[in-house]
Amino acid sequence: MIRAMRSTLFPAMTLFFWGSLTLCSPAVHAQGQAAPDTLPDGGLVFDYQQFGGDGLTFEEKVSELNAFLLENPADDTGWNDLGVLYASAGEFPLARDAFIKAVQIDPTEGDFHRNLGLAFSRVEMFDMAVAEFEAYRRFDKLGGRDYWRLIGGAQVRAGMIQEAKATYLEGIRISGEKLQAEGLRLVLALNKVHADQGEEQATRKLLGEHVSSAVEFLHYTTDPEEDGVPEAMSIINNRVAMLVEDGKLMEQSGLLAEAGAAFKEAHDLDPSRDDLLPRLVDVYLKAGESMDARVMARLARDEHPDQAGTWIASGKVYEKSDRLSDAADAYQKAFAIDPSLEDLRVAIGNLLMRVGRDEEASKFLRAGVGSNDTKPEVVYNYAVSLMREKKYHAAIASFRNVTREKPEMFQAWSALAQCYRATRQYGLAVDPYQQAFALKPDGKLAYNLGYCAMKAKRHDIAETAYLQALEIDPGMVEARYNLSLNYMDAKQYEEATVSFNTMLEIEPDSYRVYYSQGLSYYYLERYDEALEAYDLAMEQEETMNLLNNIGLVYDKLGKKKKAQKYYKLAKGLK
Repeated sequence: MIRAMRSTLFPAMTLFFWGSLTLCSPAVHAQGQAAPDTLPDGGLVFDYQQFGGDGLTFEEKVSELNAFLLENPADDTGWNDLGVLYASAGEFPLARDAFIKAVQIDPTEGDFHRNLGLAFSRVEMFDMAVAEFEAYRRFDKLGGRDYWRLIGGAQVRAGMIQEAKATYLEGIRISGEKLQAEGLRLVLALNKVHADQGEEQATRKLLGEHVSSAVEFLHYTTDPEEDGVPEAMSIINNRVAMLVEDGKLMEQSGLLAEAGAAFKEAHDLDPSRDDLLPRLVDVYLKAGESMDARVMARLARDEHPDQAGTWIASGKVYEKSDRLSDAADAYQKAFAIDPSLEDLRVAIGNLLMRVGRDEEASKFLRAGVGSNDTKPEVVYNYAVSLMREKKYHAAIASFRNVTREKPEMFQAWSALAQCYRATRQYGLAVDPYQQAFALKPDGKLAYNLGYCAMKAKRHDIAETAYLQALEIDPGMVEARYNLSLNYMDAKQYEEATVSFNTMLEIEPDSYRVYYSQGLSYYYLERYDEALEAYDLAMEQEETMNLLNNIGLVYDKLGKKKKAQKYYKLAKGLK
């Protein structure tokens, strides 16, 4: 009956906090407690029926739950849920006290001890936290699989770095030779401690010892969503990154054999990484190990023909053997797979020229992006790269070529318009924005068209564009505001006041709306309404311009003393 009563009060929750650990909020279905599950981060969560309705504030939840606990002070899960609630709001001392109540009522519930340990850790009562985690391990039905990580985390927070290392190492040892998800998480936790302490050699040793477990774990896993997969991949990626950096340093130092071994191990761990095979082949060729280079390139062509790196590596091998035509063909295959590899253009063109394939070479070398044989998509990509470097003037010519060659390409019109806008050529931006909008109507595009047309004093086009933007997105505040400003700029003050009134529906109590509306009334010589608008603006913000404008209105009304008063106030703000 008590459990049934609780179902009308308060939604129980599970909370992520403190270093990817999770508080546990066990509750009960009508048919009894559900079996616990393990989250990807190692925390435990119970599948349970939610309590109460949605939409309660934090204070309402606390009030509801406290009221329940006054009537049912021996309800252990109620105290635990209250602790979770307080922890979710950062009220850790209150959370600790609630968890203590839950533990006192049922000292055999492992999750209560776990939550209390986390709370103790958060309030820096680390000895108590460790004691609670030990109790969690004793009473948890699954044996407290994340126990070592909890203890280690508390020790790290307490500044007990050496003790934390020992804890993580013990947890890894107990996990066995073939690490599963929790063991892999312990490796990452220890790796982070080493990294935070700048212990590069320890990190290198740790990853070297356990990367094979990560590889084996993934080898027997068919589900990418399985618990432990992200951790295994992280260990492998960290190891590969370290090997690549080692390989680069060794190559620069002339230690080619050692560099080759590092790149080879990295490639074996992650053959999908496109840059590793070319690096490995390059080192083999520099070291005079042509046979090894040919073997690796051949293996890659058999197993990974869809990777650009495969064909770049093959091209390097062919070049070394003076098979220049084959090298050019291999590089072209790489370029076809990844057109972003702009450096290949020059290599391909030079090779084709050397073997007399002039017509093909011209596509890569003749006049660059201005070549008639260059695809509009290639020219577009080149121009986009200029935009990213903020070379807007240089990009304009290329985008214009693309729009001539491929007028149906929306992206080119849009990018051309952006370049004109970035270079303050607002009048020239109008047409490409119109072309882009005709191909793909979009509210933001219409707004940008309106903005440039307004800047170019083409008020009719700006009005149409802003209205189109509002038709697509009625809640676009800036489109409504700029439409109103456009009316003012065109001296259509009646339309401006109407538009500002409409804007108040989507931006109520807005200083800028009331201010601009007052200005419109001023130009219409409707001074009383101008004062009313300015008064409303004053309620939101008192500015020098606003006070000065109020003075101007009183001047027009012949109230010189009041006008002087506001001029003086405005001057004071300045």
